[in-house]
Amino acid sequence: MTEEDKSEKADEAGAGSAEVEKAGEGESSDKSSDKSSDKSSDKASDAASDSAPEKPSEKAPASQPKPNYTFLLIASAIGLVADLGTKEWAAKRLEDPKAPPIKVIEGVDLAGYTFGLHFDLAKNRGGAWGVLGEQPDYVRLPFFFIISALAVVFIVGLYRKLEPHQWALRWALPLVLAGAIGNLVDRIRHQHVIDFIDAFMIEKVEDPVRGLVQNVSHWPTFNVADIWIVAGVVLMGIDWFTPNRKPKRDRERRAVRVRG
Repeated sequence: MTEEDKSEKADEAGAGSAEVEKAGEGESSDKSSDKSSDKSSDKASDAASDSAPEKPSEKAPASQPKPNYTFLLIASAIGLVADLGTKEWAAKRLEDPKAPPIKVIEGVDLAGYTFGLHFDLAKNRGGAWGVLGEQPDYVRLPFFFIISALAVVFIVGLYRKLEPHQWALRWALPLVLAGAIGNLVDRIRHQHVIDFIDAFMIEKVEDPVRGLVQNVSHWPTFNVADIWIVAGVVLMGIDWFTPNRKPKRDRERRAVRVRG
């Protein structure tokens, strides 16, 4: 082999190595460009996720707390014991028709009238104001039993639906329940209701012939059960006319729905 041939082969080898080096440099530049593009895309996605507003997490609404029947039972039991206890006392203390009534309030003058309150025994065979009092037992007793049973079922069912803000109705239902059961017990035991609270009003009128005349007006005799029922009805009226304020939980629930 001549020196010219050797020099030609050396030139060819150098050219080949140069081409290999260029190819390696191209691959490295492609890899670096790919890495830089990947990094830029990652940064853009991170920036987009940071700038996007976070969607409020919708928590499952908490279940409405159920009314506590312990309060209903205790309040009704206290009212029932007070009613039956006072009736028992009145039946023993005021049974004698010759005994004078017990004077509790006597001679309170107000707006030209004189008000008074006595304890005097009365046996009411009917309902309020003596309704159905003249009817036979087979008519009036089943009627009052059914009415009392329906009242108890209605009160217990309504108590289950109480909202936390209905404080007036929460007190009204035990009072009405105690009064209804108290009068029902009387009808079962005695076939009549024991009344003993006699409220009356005296009006003094000047008569040209008889001179000063006193006109006495008596409210129908009642008992403690009737007081509980009237107080409960008044509280029901307060609940009825009180604005329906929704609990805070309901307001938060509606706000989450609007944001969602």
